[in-house]
Amino acid sequence: MLTKEVMLLLDILSGKEYVTASDLAEKAGCSSKTVRSRMKELNEALSRIPGSPAWVESKPRYGFRLVHGQGIDIKTLPQLLGAEEAKSMPATPGERVKFLLFHLLERKSYITISELAEQLYVSDGVVKTALKNTERILDQYGIHIARRPGYGILAVGDETNIRTCLVDMFMDEDSKIGVSYDMRQKEMEELVQIVAGLMKEHNVSIPEISFYNFVKYIYVSIKRIQHGMEVHFQSESQVQIDESNIKFVNNLDDKIRDYFDINISDNEKEYLAIQLAGKRVIGNNGEGNLVFKEELSSLVSQMMEITFEEFNLDLRGNLDLIMLLNQHMIPLDIRLKYNIPQVNPLLEDIQKNYPFAYTIAERTAVILQEYYGREVPEDEIGYLAIIFALGLEEQKPVVEPSNILIVCSSGKGSSRLLTYKYRQEFGEYIDQIKICNLFELGQINFDDIDYVFTTVPIEDPVPVPVYEVSLFLNGEDIIHVRKILEKGNDGFLKTYFAKELFFPKIGGLTKEEVIRELCQRGREVLELPEKFEESVLYREELSSTDYGNMAAIPHPYKAMGTETVVIVGILEEPVFWGRGEVQVVFLISIGSREDRNLQRFYQEVMRLLMNQDTIREFIKEKDLDAFLSGI
Repeated sequence: MLTKEVMLLLDILSGKEYVTASDLAEKAGCSSKTVRSRMKELNEALSRIPGSPAWVESKPRYGFRLVHGQGIDIKTLPQLLGAEEAKSMPATPGERVKFLLFHLLERKSYITISELAEQLYVSDGVVKTALKNTERILDQYGIHIARRPGYGILAVGDETNIRTCLVDMFMDEDSKIGVSYDMRQKEMEELVQIVAGLMKEHNVSIPEISFYNFVKYIYVSIKRIQHGMEVHFQSESQVQIDESNIKFVNNLDDKIRDYFDINISDNEKEYLAIQLAGKRVIGNNGEGNLVFKEELSSLVSQMMEITFEEFNLDLRGNLDLIMLLNQHMIPLDIRLKYNIPQVNPLLEDIQKNYPFAYTIAERTAVILQEYYGREVPEDEIGYLAIIFALGLEEQKPVVEPSNILIVCSSGKGSSRLLTYKYRQEFGEYIDQIKICNLFELGQINFDDIDYVFTTVPIEDPVPVPVYEVSLFLNGEDIIHVRKILEKGNDGFLKTYFAKELFFPKIGGLTKEEVIRELCQRGREVLELPEKFEESVLYREELSSTDYGNMAAIPHPYKAMGTETVVIVGILEEPVFWGRGEVQVVFLISIGSREDRNLQRFYQEVMRLLMNQDTIREFIKEKDLDAFLSGI
């Protein structure tokens, strides 16, 4: 039987030009030596076709090309060579890694590199290369490759981790889970119907993406049980599972037994119940009275306290937020104890659109990490961020009405009409309205003016934001002006920054050195709280404060001092911070004084940090005034 690798080489040679052995090797993912061997195999196979319609011609320094007789359609060669038999044989590096993953995870005994090479029709060296990438993937799941001289290699790991790995990969059309792809699709469709029916019968609610992951886990478990590989876990590690989950799984067992003809052990059923409990939506659809565990409520309380201590943001009285977090903690507790993955397809959008909420969630996740003794995945932090974003929206400070100046060239009648129009459309956002023409603009005192809306171009500089609008406000104008007034005057943000606390040339080879230098420079200008530097460095040990775009916002692990202060530094050279390279640092000291603008300050600063163009321009120009003008 010809391998898929040979068929791939045949496809590459379909053109009329010569192709060198090195080019063929690169495209086929093998060595030049292997190419020459495969060319020999291909020529022998072509010679066995009646009439010898084609052959491979080799030429020194030119390489190989496919030559065929007159009137021969080379597209028919794969069929003539029996290519259908070779379709399932891995030919590319990626396919070989996938083959090794499933082959090693399904084996109970050792296998040698040479045996694998024979199965793949490649050299031992090619298998060893693929094995390196295979090990990297398995390592992410806590699975390692054991090596035993004279016996070979064996994938070793906890059965729960092996199943998690298989669940993540098994829906690929080319994957092998002991059955053909078509059969797997048929069995999966039946399993979806079974689980969906039981959810309706038992009034169980699961998010859509969690539902399909749960079904995939059941399917992988069935196939593993059929191969004699079952889950085993220690009784002392078990958590108390609600009786409704046990009833659901018992009914599921009955239906699986009928369709798949297998018996599921009590241990397996208990672990299925744990999987279900870790994916359910708690508190919806009248699922019954909620009873919050004392230890979980304590964790939520600690999360509220650390939010107040570190960000001076008091959410402790937000009962809706506390209730949502308590509900979320019930399935999260199970997922973290049993390392059950929960995919979050919205993670990137959450990080981009709710950076402050994500920052809070990441910090509070440290409490969970200490309690459970394991790192909280980013996907889970993203779900926590959604809950905090809701809490922040509910606690959003009321925007104070603005004072506006309308500049127009019309008479008094039109001016009065404009005043009426602005009051009618935006009355809740406006305190005072002043009107003038271009000639009077130079006499205006702007101390109490927040915005200027003008119907005519203004050439002279004005110390407040200026927006051009039509004389009688069309639909687009109304939407635009409302958005501006709803947001409120951002001028307050500039009060947190001072030119004397901006340092455009900061040295340091590590983030610790950078923090120390910024603290030292800051002390030359103002008195920093006692042990401020130590507090900032301790906070960095808990979790890194860089969030991409070459920027970081280090800060103490709790509010220190009275007033909020920002020390800004641009590094001479980028420094690895924890997640990536950083060249702009906002060292923030949150004050203990009540500050109604603090939440808005954090949100606007995070918005700027997420703007790649703004940060890149700031690094290039080193102009604080220009940077702040973007606020």
